[in-house]
Amino acid sequence: MTTTYFGLTVVKDRLVRLDDIRRLPFFSFWEESSRGSALCEGDEGEMFVYLSDWESFSDLFIKTGKHRHSE
Repeated sequence: MTTTYFGLTVVKDRLVRLDDIRRLPFFSFWEESSRGSALCEGDEGEMFVYLSDWESFSDLFIKTGKHRHSE
């Protein structure tokens, strides 16, 4: 099992479960940052975030404490 930032499981080599992100204490902060980003719906209606988007957010958040829409 491969994981990415904050211990989230990587699904199908390119996705992260939205429900896993919801469990993080900074979910609302991430949600602000995700405006305009694509989500992927799985076969059974489960929602996913693209790994590249998650890793871009996480990298910036860790380095600066901000997200891409922060002033």
